[in-house]
Amino acid sequence: MSFTPLFPGMLLDAAARFAQDNENTRDFGDADPVREMGWTCTLVPEDAGGVGGTLDDLASIVVGLASHGVHLPVVETCAVAPLLLQAANAETATRWLEAVCEGSAKIAPLTSLSASLDDIAVGAKHLDIGYAFTGEVKGVDVSLAATHWLVPARLQGSGETALFLVDLEHLPAPSATYRTMEGRRSADFRLDGVTVPALACIARGAAADAALERADNAALLLTAADTVAALTTLIEQTVRHLQERRQFGVALATFQVLRHRTADMYVRYLCAKGLMLHAFQEHARGAANLRRTLRLMKVALAETARLCAEGAIQMHGGMGVSEEVLATRMAQRLLASEFRYGDRMTHASQLLYPPTESAATEAAVAPARGMSPAARSSS
Repeated sequence: MSFTPLFPGMLLDAAARFAQDNENTRDFGDADPVREMGWTCTLVPEDAGGVGGTLDDLASIVVGLASHGVHLPVVETCAVAPLLLQAANAETATRWLEAVCEGSAKIAPLTSLSASLDDIAVGAKHLDIGYAFTGEVKGVDVSLAATHWLVPARLQGSGETALFLVDLEHLPAPSATYRTMEGRRSADFRLDGVTVPALACIARGAAADAALERADNAALLLTAADTVAALTTLIEQTVRHLQERRQFGVALATFQVLRHRTADMYVRYLCAKGLMLHAFQEHARGAANLRRTLRLMKVALAETARLCAEGAIQMHGGMGVSEEVLATRMAQRLLASEFRYGDRMTHASQLLYPPTESAATEAAVAPARGMSPAARSSS
């Protein structure tokens, strides 16, 4: 089996070396390696003090970290946050992007890891003094400290989408903190009664919607790169285990059923890699049906990741449930990736019932099921 590097180059090498040195680090504490390494500047335009890189460049960093099982919110702080900031007017966007690159501002999205960015959970009511929030955001990545949070919200009355840049001091403490399946630090934020000044709204309407779509597309692509990189390491570790582990006096690698199982995993990996690279090419050329391609990729990769993760755990036997084993941590990462930025069932439903058709379809089928569209969407 051969594995060619994904997105090769200096960024991949640097990220892989960092990840190898910190392979066993579960919590970076007060350290901020993402900003210390300068990765937050990757997608920031040069005229705003950034590198002016592409999504392929950022994917190199994601792949380097994923190959050694290191968890850092690169997607959130280096892709989602800068892309959302660019929705603001040129002066505001440049000022904040420069602050991000200088390190004087640490900006992160206050969004759920398990939902698409356009699945907005916060409402905002316009007041004389600014805006008042309502709603709760669950599963926000809080692995690294932030000085400001980007909050997507739905404006009451008009129904428009708005983006707010909120200082940490305006937000309440998390209502709950916990570890996710793969070990990320996450938190829930209840925003009922939180008020912010009018200047906190940096974009609304079409500009906000477009920024959320661009950021969501980037998040789906980078999550796919993370998935394929984790698959590479998972299969490599599984093959090594089968070669070294002996049963009945022979290596497990000599058992035909295990060889076939591993070959199936490798074929699935090759298909996943092809899908992911095709999606990156479609993104680079600005394909008109990019959103559909990304949803199809998400559904296919989620199924592949789950099957390969379960297969690797089974072939590792009792060792497969020990988090000290790298393959086990990779399996956890793959299982969790299925739920990042919308699970496969969510994306499959969007493929079956596109937004332009979903409302009419829901209204038609709801009475037969005894539920209203609103009730079913909230269940």
